[in-house]
Amino acid sequence: MSREISFRQVPLILAACLALGVLFALPGRGVPAEEKVRASTVCLECHEGQDTTLAGTAHWAGAVHDSAAALVACTDCHSGDRAHWEGDPAANPMSNPAKVGVAAEARVCSGCHQNSHQQNMIERNVHEKNDVSCSGCHEVHGKSKHVSLLKSPENKLCLDCHSRVQGEFARPYRHPTPEGIIRCTECHTSLDQTAQQLSQNGTSVCLKCHSEFAGPFPYEHQATLDFSTEEGGCMSCHEPHGSALPRMVKQPYEPPHYPLCSQCHSVPKHNSNSMHGTSWAGMPCNDCHVDIHGSYDNRLFVNESLKARGCFNSGCHQN
Repeated sequence: MSREISFRQVPLILAACLALGVLFALPGRGVPAEEKVRASTVCLECHEGQDTTLAGTAHWAGAVHDSAAALVACTDCHSGDRAHWEGDPAANPMSNPAKVGVAAEARVCSGCHQNSHQQNMIERNVHEKNDVSCSGCHEVHGKSKHVSLLKSPENKLCLDCHSRVQGEFARPYRHPTPEGIIRCTECHTSLDQTAQQLSQNGTSVCLKCHSEFAGPFPYEHQATLDFSTEEGGCMSCHEPHGSALPRMVKQPYEPPHYPLCSQCHSVPKHNSNSMHGTSWAGMPCNDCHVDIHGSYDNRLFVNESLKARGCFNSGCHQN
């Protein structure tokens, strides 16, 4: 009997809980959550001059240092509570974002910097995985006047860690990055959209400058497609930073085997085909296949001028 009564009481208990929830949701009811303290003036009583290190940057607090009207307050980045300045500061320390860990610092910065770069630092950025924090590249309280508060000029900052890439820029055929004509972030952006770390989707970043190869082509060269299994794109054939070979290619483009092409294509039919005759032996691939990045009218990427040489005759290459 007692168990039957308890089951019957369940709807009453649920109704009572709902009524209490509505009651405490009414204005003036319940215990309000303490508002986040936004303070700077009280901080500067001890940390004198720290605000001047922000002058001229986006973190400058301006004339209004406290309250909701402040653009940036000390406690927006350095979290803690009033006990730090109302009681014993040593016993109640404020946080230092540069010392809380990579992920935690990224979350602090994302309170204001809500962009793809910051979101990626929180989720899966290669820098975060290698224990490189926001303060590893940016300085807030310092002398940097760079718009992004970088510790040093962008390309130098990147090459200080990526020494292998710095060696690639010493090759004879390269992008003019060391001269500052191209910045690292023009190609390496915030979103890890492909297997190429920090690439702006592989091939598409190249096409920002090399738009003549953008297409779209009815007949595509598979090597240029970074959405293929290997996600190679332009880097199937080209080095991205620098190469010892012209056009920054990965392998030599020389007879008799043309390694650049033969890494994917078997070419015996071209150089040992009796139909071609000796006049075609050792012929460079792009003497015939001229539109190697893609063609509007030929699936073999060959030149229409070859019609006069009989290449498109019946029984040979079909357009």
